[in-house]
Amino acid sequence: MVYFFIVIQCILFLFMTLHDWVDIPPLTNLPALRKARSLRSRLIGSLINSILVLIPIIVTLVYMSSSLPLWARLFFTLIYGLITVGTIISWWIPYFGGGYLIHGTGAGFEEYRDTHAFLPARGDNVIPNTLHVILHVQVWICFGLSLYWLFAGW
Repeated sequence: MVYFFIVIQCILFLFMTLHDWVDIPPLTNLPALRKARSLRSRLIGSLINSILVLIPIIVTLVYMSSSLPLWARLFFTLIYGLITVGTIISWWIPYFGGGYLIHGTGAGFEEYRDTHAFLPARGDNVIPNTLHVILHVQVWICFGLSLYWLFAGW
């Protein structure tokens, strides 16, 4: 299960690092993203997201063949728990409940409107695109494994 965790984290790291930079139509729409977010904003976002996943990967690799200390299990749970909360607040609450528009302007997630999504539309609500659904599932798997190891041990 540790090797699975490493693989999922590495794939998640690649997603977090590259999804704002590599154009993979119809999964991404870089021209719309460039129009919606500045280069600085994308760089900062990619850097923060990458570091949030890179540090747990390093800790996993360091303790891969030994007992994982409690601080590391708490750290995994905290990091992947925070990212999970972020995905739910940013994408899933607006999808199911609506209301994620910037100051009533209709702006919000415009950069993802023309990307592939398999979920049905729910009024004017944001629709999580396929790439983000895959990314979110990976985060949730990491969070689930973190919770398991927090209570069951490594």
